[in-house]
Amino acid sequence: MTLNKQLLCVSLLLLSLPWAGCQYLKEMDASLRQGQENVMQATTKVIATALSQEPNKLHPHQQIESADNDSEPIFYCHPLDAPVWADGYADEWPELPWADFQSEDGQQRLSYRCGIYRDELALFFAIDDQNITYNNPTISLASNGDRLILATGSGKDYIFTAVAPGKITTRYFKTPEETYRESVIDASWIDHDSGYQLEINMPLSLAKGRLSFSVINESINNVAHYSPLKNSLLNYADNNQGIFPPWFVYQAPSIKQTIEAFSHDGLRLRLIDKQGWLTATTGTLETQTSSDSHWLLRRLYRAILASNNDVEIYYPEGVNFLKRNEVANAFNDKTSSQWYRDSYSTNHYVLATAVPIIHQGKVISILISEQSSEQTAALTDQAFSRLFILSLFVFTATALGLLAYASWLSWRIRRLNTATELALNDQNNIGYHYPNSQANDEIGSLTRNYAELMKRIREYTDYLQTLSRKLSHELRTPLAIIHSSLDNLANHTPDEKSQTYQQRAKEGALRLGNILTAMSEARRIEESIEQAEKENTNIARLLWELSQAYSDVYSDYQINLQGIEETNIDSVENFLFSVPDLLVQMLDKLMDNAASFCPEGGKITLYFQASKNDIEISVSNEGPLLPKVMQKQLFDNMVSVREEEQDQTHLGLGLHIVNLIVQYHQGIATAENLADNSGVIFTIRFPKMG
Repeated sequence: MTLNKQLLCVSLLLLSLPWAGCQYLKEMDASLRQGQENVMQATTKVIATALSQEPNKLHPHQQIESADNDSEPIFYCHPLDAPVWADGYADEWPELPWADFQSEDGQQRLSYRCGIYRDELALFFAIDDQNITYNNPTISLASNGDRLILATGSGKDYIFTAVAPGKITTRYFKTPEETYRESVIDASWIDHDSGYQLEINMPLSLAKGRLSFSVINESINNVAHYSPLKNSLLNYADNNQGIFPPWFVYQAPSIKQTIEAFSHDGLRLRLIDKQGWLTATTGTLETQTSSDSHWLLRRLYRAILASNNDVEIYYPEGVNFLKRNEVANAFNDKTSSQWYRDSYSTNHYVLATAVPIIHQGKVISILISEQSSEQTAALTDQAFSRLFILSLFVFTATALGLLAYASWLSWRIRRLNTATELALNDQNNIGYHYPNSQANDEIGSLTRNYAELMKRIREYTDYLQTLSRKLSHELRTPLAIIHSSLDNLANHTPDEKSQTYQQRAKEGALRLGNILTAMSEARRIEESIEQAEKENTNIARLLWELSQAYSDVYSDYQINLQGIEETNIDSVENFLFSVPDLLVQMLDKLMDNAASFCPEGGKITLYFQASKNDIEISVSNEGPLLPKVMQKQLFDNMVSVREEEQDQTHLGLGLHIVNLIVQYHQGIATAENLADNSGVIFTIRFPKMG
């Protein structure tokens, strides 16, 4: 991994800054939520205490002191957004819950809906009756046929019976024998598969706050005594005994006005009675708090806060209040709060607090206050926006700064590495163009130390390169003296012992001469390389001709040539832009080296392979293997792996000359043992430069 990528990975640690900021925001949000709960409970308690001082305003149609003597309400009348017409069909009614009843013998069922629009009371009954008996007006206008009797708080019991399906006339008894028509009540009777439907629309003032009903099934000639599935029922027979119907429950405008005085922006108040009926609601959860932050930041902020809240309970809109935990606790005289997930917004929550309203030691109503989490979220919107923008700016600036710094360091190190590679590749000019940094840091110090090292290596290399010339110059004169002295001694007749010493001196002088000749040869090769001119050479034909010459010169060995056929010897792929004389010297050195190690009668193989991109020449011989530690050093100057007992003088310059020629042609020279460990192979690969 490059230094840029490493520092880029390190810069990712800066992500801990926004993470820490998010953790702080979550902690702050938790504290604000807890504070919101405390404030909501305190506020709701204050409102509940104020409402408990005037309990009759919460129940305008009944006295609280006598409420325990009344039966439980049967009717809960939902508020309607639009009037409904009494045509006997339920298609105009909104989606309101049905109240279900059944007769005590379980043979009949009844369902109804009740609603109030302004000062109009609307009722819809669906009654099971397999044998409908219509009213016979010749007998009585109200006392025969299947009928529904609606008892009210005014003392009038309204009778709904039909001569035939359609509009019906509502009547009530003024005396046991005399009935009167109630013209302000609009009603319709419609038959259906399992019975009939009755829809009633009447002024709210006629009910006087109380309602009850009974159904008479003429086919069984008896009053149907209904036992409620959800509520109790005061039947018509009980009403004849002078017992008033129970109060019905609805959201009276007067109750709403009472609690509306305590409402404010973003707070919704709800009042429920002892049976869990909603009697008043005011306010809204929507807040008018505006935020200048971007909508995307607000959404991101709420998503972060949403991960801090494990609330999975969705707000129970339209569900019976008695099923809610905070309401159940309030009926037990306990104040509690509950967080709900907003059903209409994924990242919003609703806080509901329920407080009992107590009068004379008894719970008469429950006050529920509700508020959205937007109340607290809006307070920290701008703080989050500033934190996000600041974190993003710091992260971006730091990341770019680290990247720029890493690029600068990488450039300096790459420059140092490039200079070192050039110094190693250009052995004739080691360190001449090495950079010298003036920086006071570690890289600058390393660059200066490398520059000093390269300077010393260059001086030492220059000394070694001129050493052969100096030695040649200094040793040739003494050698000439030695040769002339030995020649003069040869003209005299020495004794046998003197002849032995003379012969040894002669051999030493010859060996020194060979050394000087070899050292001078390497220098001459370098000079010839500098002055050589390349030409397009057929390497295959050159190798073919040389192999025949080598067979004569090295007659003690088996010389083989592989990879060349006479039919394609002049192929275009066999040509290389090169210096033929240098290639001949290179092959001579390789053959001389192979013959030096190959046992007498052994095989020396020359191999040729040409392709579109390069030419490969290899020379292999049987014999001893190369030490692994020496395989990469064979082409260096003054390196040899021959045994010291050999008679010939070898300075390790032959393969060094091969390497010089190969490098001049921008090729690669390698040495390795054969796969079967039978000998050594030297491979030269020349690229075709075009």
